[in-house]
Amino acid sequence: MKLSTTRFIRLLMALAISAIPFVSGCSTAPPASDRASFYKEARAAKAWFQNNVSGLDRQIDRSGGYIIFPGIAQYGILFGGGRFGRGMVCRADGTQVGWAAINTASIGLQAGVQGFKMLMVFENEAVLRRFKEGKLTGSFTGVAVGIEAGGSGSASFTDGVAMYQGANTGLMAGVNVGGDLIRYAPLGYEG
Repeated sequence: MKLSTTRFIRLLMALAISAIPFVSGCSTAPPASDRASFYKEARAAKAWFQNNVSGLDRQIDRSGGYIIFPGIAQYGILFGGGRFGRGMVCRADGTQVGWAAINTASIGLQAGVQGFKMLMVFENEAVLRRFKEGKLTGSFTGVAVGIEAGGSGSASFTDGVAMYQGANTGLMAGVNVGGDLIRYAPLGYEG
């Protein structure tokens, strides 16, 4: 069966539109049955950043806390796409205080699927508190970190946040994330 270009485009658009409600309905915390593997992936992602960013340990020690996103999926199908990932919110000492989720939709010409890990470091307790209260605004651009580049130094804080990203395979361009697009849920929250 031969599929015309017009029918193919309509099919891709329908798939993209139908995927958005499923992604936007996802919870902030991973299901209880997936948490053991999530914690393992989060620890591995944090260790990866620590091994590849000089000065990161010192920056985290002096911070109010951080969010580690072990895997964020970024997808695009023709005229629609988005980004989704869950993260673990921790104080500077590594104690988990909650969950975070990025869940955005985008419109515009795009194609492909890309995965990456991300670390957001909060400059101090006040910035962490603003995030937890849903008052973190601004747009944060991640510093691309990769073994191929020979590692990198710690990022500067912009509006109280230093952000790092690492491709799951190879290098990728910097990702821009709006602070208001990241949700927070305290520990024990299951919604």
